[in-house]
Amino acid sequence: MADSSSTAENKKLDDFHESVLSKEPTVRLECFSALENYLSDVNTSLECEDLTGFINGLVKWIEGSNFRIACNGLRALELFIDRLDSHEFECFLDNVVSVTVDRLGDAKDQVREAASNLLIKLMITFTPQHIWDLIQPLSFDHKQFRVKEESQRLLIRSLNEFGSSAIQLGKLVPLICKLVSDSNGTVRQQATDTLVEIYRHVGDKVRNDIAKRDIPEAKLKQLYEKFDDVVASGRMIAKVTDLTDDGKIYVI
Repeated sequence: MADSSSTAENKKLDDFHESVLSKEPTVRLECFSALENYLSDVNTSLECEDLTGFINGLVKWIEGSNFRIACNGLRALELFIDRLDSHEFECFLDNVVSVTVDRLGDAKDQVREAASNLLIKLMITFTPQHIWDLIQPLSFDHKQFRVKEESQRLLIRSLNEFGSSAIQLGKLVPLICKLVSDSNGTVRQQATDTLVEIYRHVGDKVRNDIAKRDIPEAKLKQLYEKFDDVVASGRMIAKVTDLTDDGKIYVI
């Protein structure tokens, strides 16, 4: 079993392989500290006889029912992304994004936060738009209400970290407008908050866009009032906005 006190017992990545693939929760938990230290050390080698099997083993951690192991798996993949060339990680991207989006719906705050952190790290590595192209089909129509809620929070975080020009908001606004009438109250409230945040970044093109959507009149009026409050309070980021011909909303 891996010694979690240091990386001295684990001089190469292959030394962790058996523990990562173990089905025993205690083995997975006990090896993580040493694995985290190893991956955090830029001087360690990532050469591995079966890197695909190793990464897939960590994906199994994320998919499992033990929230601590899931958090550890998300953190380990985040560290791998820091170390691996983007081309080396790209073959894992679809699978990693899929399981990570599912964990946005976890009941534990720690897991949702770790999932969000991993997705943001992927956006830094592969561009926000690339990752949102993968997230979008998995999130806004998800059967789990928390996934819909947390995906919108992730969008707000993405806007604040990367800016509105990094994401094709024109693709996402119609989906968020649908969530304004979602059956779950927290999703509805988050949709309202998300549209307000998008308006703060983009401006009146959002006002014009949502007028075309199937939003109940009372809710639309409420949104317009919230938009006006943002302007009146001086919280706007965008001053002059435009909508490009291909449907992307950008600040100009």
